[in-house]
Amino acid sequence: MSKRRIPATFKKMVSELQHRARGIAMNEPEESKKVKDRVNIDESVIEIYRELKSDANTIPEQSPFSTFKDVFMLAVCLGYRARRRQKLPTGGNKHDIRVTVFSDNDLALLKGIAIASTGDVEVLGRPGEILTIAEEYAQVGIYNVKASLLDERGHPLWNLVELVTS
Repeated sequence: MSKRRIPATFKKMVSELQHRARGIAMNEPEESKKVKDRVNIDESVIEIYRELKSDANTIPEQSPFSTFKDVFMLAVCLGYRARRRQKLPTGGNKHDIRVTVFSDNDLALLKGIAIASTGDVEVLGRPGEILTIAEEYAQVGIYNVKASLLDERGHPLWNLVELVTS
């Protein structure tokens, strides 16, 4: 049985598809081949996240979220609803959330927002851009979260219920 030779162009195409599946485009510069594996939260807003995240000593009505990721997801959605994004300040301290803590549903929502924001389904091939878009919406949306949950009268949990049901 003779062996068939696989054309080099086919090998290159398969290799490129494998790299894209891992979030790396073959024609990008070496420094951009690092896959973004976390979202950043700017130090200027971290206190809002802390105030909304519960711990063992807090009352759930006062701090309705169990993780920063949950606060982040609401902030992204409210930023998107307002149609406003803001780049995170360069330099300074940042807090991060690893992408591995996001559920498949969370990631599907972030991808949908990225597609809607760019008008380009090709953004799905650029996972770092999806996360950057989410960060930028969250940077604006966290102030909307604060206004709706913390600055209104009543407990943040009940304000959250009002926000999502209105």
